[in-house]
Amino acid sequence: MKKTKKGNRKTKNRRWPIVIVLLSVYILSAGVSYIFLKDKFAFESTFITEIQTRQALSESKKKPEQTGRLYETSTSVPAVKSGNVPRKDRMLVIAEDTIRKMVEQYDVKLLDLYLDRDGLIYMDFSDELKKNYHMDISQELNFLAGLFNNLRLSIPGLTAMKILIEGNETDSLGGHIDISQPIGEEIAGIF
Repeated sequence: MKKTKKGNRKTKNRRWPIVIVLLSVYILSAGVSYIFLKDKFAFESTFITEIQTRQALSESKKKPEQTGRLYETSTSVPAVKSGNVPRKDRMLVIAEDTIRKMVEQYDVKLLDLYLDRDGLIYMDFSDELKKNYHMDISQELNFLAGLFNNLRLSIPGLTAMKILIEGNETDSLGGHIDISQPIGEEIAGIF
């Protein structure tokens, strides 16, 4: 019996170098195959390309067109008091004043205004609008309806308004009404 135990140990010890050599050859051949064949098996899926194209189109639709900026800076808009101000500038000053009066109680800064070709006005406010905003649902609804109706009086052709906070879209002001989409005629008859 002693001989058989020694014989088994010798065969087990001889197997390890063979296993290590076979494993090394396998890893080496897999690495070489990957390096030389990776370009042959690379393919571009039309499905993935189509999804990326759709995502790019939807993102481009979400961005506001900056084609009709209402005013450049506060110094470029002439004062209404001078009797010979063009009509368009007067409307823009009135729109700006209307917006500022409606948000002054919230200590909010109007950062910018844009008007695109479709008559959609983008109003960019400072983040104090969300921080200092404490209204129930009826007050929020009346605020948005009043803002839209007053702007519609000063800007002919206005179709809708979009409220931005610090240049970013927001879901709601007080958590009651969804303003992630432009607000227009659906809210006009409330006030």
